[in-house]
Amino acid sequence: MRGAFDRHHGAGALSALAAGGLVMVFAMWWLYFSRPAHTLLATDYRAHRKRFVWAYGHYLIFASAAAEGAGLAAYAHVVAGGTETPPAAAGAAVTVPLAIFLVTVWALRVRQHRRGGLAEAAFPVVAVGVLAAARAPAPAVVAGLLVAALVALSAATEKGRTEVSAGDPGVGPEVVGPDAVDAAAVGDVVEAPATRSAPRGVR
Repeated sequence: MRGAFDRHHGAGALSALAAGGLVMVFAMWWLYFSRPAHTLLATDYRAHRKRFVWAYGHYLIFASAAAEGAGLAAYAHVVAGGTETPPAAAGAAVTVPLAIFLVTVWALRVRQHRRGGLAEAAFPVVAVGVLAAARAPAPAVVAGLLVAALVALSAATEKGRTEVSAGDPGVGPEVVGPDAVDAAAVGDVVEAPATRSAPRGVR
């Protein structure tokens, strides 16, 4: 992308691509780290089978994140006139990895925990909108605006739940700390009732 800027090819389109790409990267970071992994592993993924899905599902998250960077570079090459790739195909290189990332994060980190709500339903809807953005004149900008809106919605939902939990003494916070995790682990241990043998000579 820097080389394309130096050659002054499509500076406006490249600036829009850089801005949209930056928004997408920050949004991907926030959506993934909005809830600590140890909290999810201590609550929703305590079963061995679920942890297997969690571990191998991250291959899609890491691969789609890496492909997003490659897609942005490929689109910049197209904008700079370095290739004759169709615009829709170049746009798909930007939007498809992001859509895969959103669906995988939704399946592994959101759907298991939130159990309904507008923020949870918005993830697959935004993923579809991101896919459709491949045909837009500036796919990175459109996709960036969509995921930015998703971040705002998710942040507002989390803030509302935190305020409700703080205002209601009967509702505990959603974040599970280390002490709560240890207590939950201890609670899983089934202790056999203690038995004492009768003293010798006592029948």
